[in-house]
Amino acid sequence: MRRQILVNAIPGEKRLAVLEDDRLVEFSIQRDHDHRCLGNVYRGTVKRIVHGMQSAFIEFGHDRTGFIYLRDLRQDISYEEFEKNLNDDEDNGDTAATAAPTVPEYVREGEPIIVQVVKEPIGQKGARLTTHVTLPGRFAVLMPTIRHTGVSKKITDPEVRHDMQDLARKTSEKGYGVIIRTMAGSAPRQIVEREITQLIKKWRAIQTNFKKAKTDGLIVEAVSPLIEAIKNTYTDDLDRVVCDSAEDHEEALAYVSDFIPEKRTVVQRHDLPYPIFEYYSVEADIERTLGRKLWLKSGGFIYIEQTEALTVVDVNTGKFLGHGSLEQTVLRTNLEAADEISYQLRLRNIAGIIVVDFIDMRHHANRQKVIRALETALERDPAKNTVYQFTRLGLIQITRKRTSESALATLTEPCPYCTGSASILSRESVCFKIIRELVRQNRLYQTRRFHVEAHPDVVFALQQTFADEFAKVQKTHRLMVEVRSDGSLHREHFVVSAD
Repeated sequence: MRRQILVNAIPGEKRLAVLEDDRLVEFSIQRDHDHRCLGNVYRGTVKRIVHGMQSAFIEFGHDRTGFIYLRDLRQDISYEEFEKNLNDDEDNGDTAATAAPTVPEYVREGEPIIVQVVKEPIGQKGARLTTHVTLPGRFAVLMPTIRHTGVSKKITDPEVRHDMQDLARKTSEKGYGVIIRTMAGSAPRQIVEREITQLIKKWRAIQTNFKKAKTDGLIVEAVSPLIEAIKNTYTDDLDRVVCDSAEDHEEALAYVSDFIPEKRTVVQRHDLPYPIFEYYSVEADIERTLGRKLWLKSGGFIYIEQTEALTVVDVNTGKFLGHGSLEQTVLRTNLEAADEISYQLRLRNIAGIIVVDFIDMRHHANRQKVIRALETALERDPAKNTVYQFTRLGLIQITRKRTSESALATLTEPCPYCTGSASILSRESVCFKIIRELVRQNRLYQTRRFHVEAHPDVVFALQQTFADEFAKVQKTHRLMVEVRSDGSLHREHFVVSAD
């Protein structure tokens, strides 16, 4: 697989695109005013303990407080519990029995603590925090508070695996947990060992800076999205890293020179007059991430509707008529949709609960084929996800780990007209509201002369489409109404004033 990383930077904004075999698979935006904090380590202070939820609110230098659960405070946690908590996307707090440990046993209000952001603020929710800091590198992940060692199962060479297990054991003897990542299997031991040493120094610096800090705030910033993308790319797959700014080019080159020196030549500077995302045909793909209706190659389509609580995906045959039986036509459409849905979830960074309404299939074997196709396609997604069996209503439920806002939430804002409901009052409804308001004021105040100001579309409907009705109400109640058009008004808003 050829993996290309493209970075477009302008003052105040940086966009990153990841292409796999020339297909856009990941896209992210970083803006200066967004205060990206995922993975950052902070000095925080316990502001308030919420006993009913077994959690606490933490001030950590941001506008909004973060929150932390008991399970993220416990020092006796096992790696299995830590991994489960980290991948748990349901913010349900702790459901332990009343006899179990409570938050005050670990922290008190006003106490300073080291915290790391594991989920950025989303919507009205503050950042989710943990005291179990993890420091990820290219070849290893250091876990200073959890005594656990592990070596990726994908390192299968017995000699290399034994060597990495020995390195993990020596790290554990120093008092640190560590996981050796897959990419360490193709790197010299001294480079992996050097990275672990750097991560240990980083943790010691965090502890030192925490003790020195007098106020809440940032201790260590997570690596940039650019370095994160390079770090998570297999050496053989890294085909190209192209940046259109000197700063990003230097950052990428320094990292690659340090950890993947054989790949220095793949880091390039884009200095052509043609914009980088247009040059690599990425811009149009980004624009399509805002669309709700997506056509499949066969002629079918999927419809994606995102809400705050969940995302709903509807699959339709559309223009695809097929050439065999109805069941085969439906199966082919569903299989094609399964691949496209998994791709869109990753590209748009849709997370949380996703409900998919596939076209109904009569045979159980065909439903299982669709589930397997969906699970296989989602294996390419680096985010943790789970696919559940068809419900009795024929729906499939997917959960995908949420750590940051979706692409839609980043690129858009609620419509000032519909405020996110995707609908506004029709012109007809507004016209009749105006007529009712005229009648109401006439009866209450015995007034006969009025001024009406409304949006141009509403004024047109009032004077043309409903001219007869408007004239009749004026005649019946002996009104004299002057109507004015005001393009600055919301289409649902109007002003009725007595003369």
